[in-house]
Order: sequence, then C-alpha cells, then structure tokens
Amino acid sequence: MTFEKQERVSLAVYLHYNRDARKLNQYGDIIYHSRRLRYLLLYVNQENVDNLMTSLKKEKFVKKVIPSHLKELDTNFVGSLWRQEEEKNSI
Repeated sequence: MTFEKQERVSLAVYLHYNRDARKLNQYGDIIYHSRRLRYLLLYVNQENVDNLMTSLKKEKFVKKVIPSHLKELDTNFVGSLWRQEEEKNSI
C-alpha cells in the first residue's frame, strides 16, 4: 500500500451560531474555529469542493462559504526581489 498525496482546499464557512460547528466534522477536517467572528476553516479534498460548497450553502446554520484562493497565488519566492527590480527598471 502506497501513500498518495491528495490535493486539499480550505473553505471558510461562516455560521449563524457557534454551536453548529460540530456538525461540519462530517464534511471535512476543521482546522480553525473563530468563536468571536463565528467562522471556521474546513479542509476538504479538491475533487469534492464543488459538491460540498453547494451542499454547505443549503444548510440552515451556514451563512456563507468562501473557498481559499491560495492555489492561485504565486508562491515562488526565490529571486522575487530580483524580479521586482527588473519590473521597476522596465517602467
């Protein structure tokens, strides 16, 4: 048996009441729960994101669901200062 890395995405789920946070354990892994701002971060598999977002939005205790945009950001920081200097010189 070999280990296969699965792509995962974070979803920010805003709740009406904090007491409903435990209900979201069935959807994925709860990483963080802000009781003051009434939201939590839920890690789910990349392949199930669309289905989970639609089913979460239908729940009565969920205000809104926002997907993480971390995959869309450029995380290649090697040589980033050098690239910024080139952009300044070309302007």
